[in-house]
Amino acid sequence: MKQIAILLIILMCSCDDGEKTEKPLDITDYSVSTCQTGIETTLGEPVLRMTLPASWDENWFASPSVYDLDGDGTLEIIASRHSVLYVWNNDGTLRWRAAWSFNSTDEEDHGGSRMWSSPVIADFDGDGYAEIAVGSDADSSSGVNVAVYDHEGILMPGWPVHFGGAHEVRSITAADLDNDGIWEIIVNKTAEGPVTAVYNLDGTMRDGWPQVTESCNPEGAEECWDFGGYNQNIGVADMDGDGDCDVISTYDAIGFGIFHGDGSPFPTHESFSDRVITAVEAYHDLALSQQGWGSGDRSEFTYSPPVLADIDGDGDKEVVLVGDHEHSSSTENQGVTLWVINHDMTRPSGWEWPKDTGNPQKAEDLGQNIVSTRPSPSVGNIVEYSGLEIIFPAYDGYMYAFTSDGQQLWRYKFATPFSYTGASEALIADLNGDGIPEIIFNTFSSGDPREPDSDAHIIILNNRGEVIHKVPIFGRGSMAAPTLADVDGDGAVELIISLKDTLGGNEGGVQIWDLPGAGSNCLQWPTGRGNYERTGEYRY
Repeated sequence: MKQIAILLIILMCSCDDGEKTEKPLDITDYSVSTCQTGIETTLGEPVLRMTLPASWDENWFASPSVYDLDGDGTLEIIASRHSVLYVWNNDGTLRWRAAWSFNSTDEEDHGGSRMWSSPVIADFDGDGYAEIAVGSDADSSSGVNVAVYDHEGILMPGWPVHFGGAHEVRSITAADLDNDGIWEIIVNKTAEGPVTAVYNLDGTMRDGWPQVTESCNPEGAEECWDFGGYNQNIGVADMDGDGDCDVISTYDAIGFGIFHGDGSPFPTHESFSDRVITAVEAYHDLALSQQGWGSGDRSEFTYSPPVLADIDGDGDKEVVLVGDHEHSSSTENQGVTLWVINHDMTRPSGWEWPKDTGNPQKAEDLGQNIVSTRPSPSVGNIVEYSGLEIIFPAYDGYMYAFTSDGQQLWRYKFATPFSYTGASEALIADLNGDGIPEIIFNTFSSGDPREPDSDAHIIILNNRGEVIHKVPIFGRGSMAAPTLADVDGDGAVELIISLKDTLGGNEGGVQIWDLPGAGSNCLQWPTGRGNYERTGEYRY
């Protein structure tokens, strides 16, 4: 019996605690020339400054924004939490709140629809004041799922609108597609197509949209893949270098689409039998993808936000996707697969075959309104190596870093052994001024509201994937990427988090954390989707 007890103690002590970094690629030089060295400091452990006043609204995947809405030189904090859009002054006092589909001046305290994704913020009409675009679900009394507010929380003329049936707009961004000085609002919705639409700023549908219709081939000759986006599945960037923004939309299907601003689809390279991108099936085997049919591994892009960046430094932007790995004979999930694809569907050097990760964690009963990790990529220059690196959380419980030519740089295990732990999209920034970026993300836990099965954390890694700081956060943590910004203009950057749960009472779930010693140097990917327009484009 004594020997059995000793063995049990050894087994218990040898359990994986979830904190582990593996570095399969040996890089001797971890410096970075992209980031200018500032005043180097020692980065202290994050310290909670305040929780902003709010109500009981929970958060899904909406990153907070920090923006000067009224052009007065001071910043505001903006967050969409379930059915309420909040704006606070930078001292933490509430400026206004607007229930979904209502004005900030209306009496309604809450709406009937949730806002899944981050608010989109820019000066859409060039009047010197910022506007805010948000998406929601239409399965409620409001019957609308896209809205645009002015800087005071008043709905803009023509808004809100309804796109599709009782479907949810989880994906929203904005851009000036025709370079006329007035921006358009671009969305992707769940369920059956057409799922991608572009609205004019007056709430009318732009000519050529929605996409895709019965056929997206210019000759009307072939079927196109198009069925819903279930994360933040829309992006905008100039993909062909013509000076105009293009729309990139990913689907709950074995493909994705790239469209010009007028809705016309991007053509494929002549080596593909399918003539437009949104008709191509995403087989891992390039020959099958070019052929257009076959039996083999492939990916769906159900939860895959598109990231747009010149990964390999060839002067052209590529599309970065993290798709769900399945097989043509079975939809059983085998984890996620990292893709880098040129805008004509050819594959850059090193990406001839996409990169697989491990099998998913068990994610059966996660608790009320908790979903599994969404594989949202970030890009930046984190080591002195050719091109940009790609960071993303995977279903297997690891945060991965890959090089521009498809080699795994490292992976850090955020999962815990005894309960489900997920991770948010990662931020990339040089916090301590040494010219070398850090990686910052939140984790979240299964469990009931305010009763997590395990602790959630803010995690800060160095560019080798090693832990610098790991600090507990309230409740079940945050499924959404945090935001880095100098909220109060003192030259020091803060971390703003929108928690899944609220603290209760008059305290909501949006928090400001101080990062002792942190400056605003080299903010390469400072918020969810890379910027406050939520385009997914790398701009540093």
